[in-house]
Amino acid sequence: MAKITIPVSTIYQLVLRMESHYADRIAIRYYDEALEGVREIPYRQYAHDIRCQAAALQAAVPDIEGKRVCVLAANSYDYAVSIFATILTGAVLVPLNLQKSWEDIRYELDLVEASAVLHDGRYLEREPAIGGAYGDKMLPIDGYKDYPPAAIHECKDREALMAIMFTSGTTGHSKGVMLSQKNLFAPMPAYCDPFRVMLEEMGVDHYDFCHFTILPMFHIAAFTCLVSWAIMGMAHNLCPDLRNFYRDLELMPSDTMAAVPVILQSIHRDVMRGRRDRYGRLRILTCGAAACSAQQMLDLMHNGFFIMQMYGLTETAGDGTWNNDQSAAHMASVGVGDEPICQYSIQDGELCIKGDPVMMGYYKEPELTAEVLDADGWFHTGDLVRKDEDGYYYITGRKKNLIILASGENVSPEELEKILYACEGVEECLVKEKDGRICAEVYCPEDAQASVRAFITEANRTLPLYKRMTAVEFRSEPFPKNATGKIVR
Repeated sequence: MAKITIPVSTIYQLVLRMESHYADRIAIRYYDEALEGVREIPYRQYAHDIRCQAAALQAAVPDIEGKRVCVLAANSYDYAVSIFATILTGAVLVPLNLQKSWEDIRYELDLVEASAVLHDGRYLEREPAIGGAYGDKMLPIDGYKDYPPAAIHECKDREALMAIMFTSGTTGHSKGVMLSQKNLFAPMPAYCDPFRVMLEEMGVDHYDFCHFTILPMFHIAAFTCLVSWAIMGMAHNLCPDLRNFYRDLELMPSDTMAAVPVILQSIHRDVMRGRRDRYGRLRILTCGAAACSAQQMLDLMHNGFFIMQMYGLTETAGDGTWNNDQSAAHMASVGVGDEPICQYSIQDGELCIKGDPVMMGYYKEPELTAEVLDADGWFHTGDLVRKDEDGYYYITGRKKNLIILASGENVSPEELEKILYACEGVEECLVKEKDGRICAEVYCPEDAQASVRAFITEANRTLPLYKRMTAVEFRSEPFPKNATGKIVR
């Protein structure tokens, strides 16, 4: 089935569509603590507030076009407004991770030479040093409410720098991925089309179909979701704080949710304990950011969930591969390519992608850019893959994570970690090299350690000698993770 044609190709066109096509439909819901209830924002109000925030930014930052406006706040309606408004002014959007240290945030602010920092006070309260360094540039994220709506204009160049999205790297400083509006809108057919197909099959009015939003808005998946669901005229049910997850899901019944592995694990645990009713009408889960357990996904499918796996990167505006197949045969795969929007090549085992979603490069990092973007336009993802006869891709590991043994053999830690996750007692694990041996570090209940050891002993018998995990370490606390739920190596 051919993909749909997206009716807009810029943020300006999208905001006009909010006003003309979906004005009375709900854009965003969220629990308002002052109201002690759910507040519903129609697209008309959403577009109005976006225009007001654009006016506030233009007043605060003279000659704003091309200047960098950072957002340092928790998920909120005002954050969503600020994303669209910043781009509309011609400024460069720079969403930042609220959980990072002051050292990291200062590095990123200085790198982009921030002209303004939209904030909600949370980071300032935790790290007062930011006030001394950037006090005159810090603007309240809700300050737009005192401004009249601004006139807005079409962008001059869809290929110009629109946003700098910092990657959630596991070591060292994050890299600033440069994206244009062309990059952003290129994969939108892939983001919208699966829902159109499913809703047609289910006979559901898509305007009654809601997305439960929990991913942080500085993450590429949340950012692209804000755009794609607005294109479709559907609603976001916003949950800014995971501590209120069940409350908000009950108060704002939702159909679909993007979930990182740690969230998927929690849902799986609830469902397998007979608590499926906690999730109401939630039935579609899109899974990405890191590998999920195939068995967990199969279990959820057998309990009424539709699982959509995806593989994408900030460097490709979130695009990559998609797996909507609900069979056990392909459950461990990240899916098939988003062709013809992207082209795919496996070079020395590494997945390479070319096409309009591929980034402009890393901000102020020409050498790092040259390492991953070759002269022919191929982006080298760093992920090792294999492709089966049906065209499905399987991630086998990270090129940089390969364990190279003294014998010269290469071992993918991710391959062994997938084996470990098949053990019921293993909650989290990481495979590494230690003193020349392959070591499995495992987080699990203390009373499960003996069964985990026995599982590893049996698993080793199925592996070549050089791949065997001959050291096992148990930890009493979960592994530290980055903002997307990936274990920090």
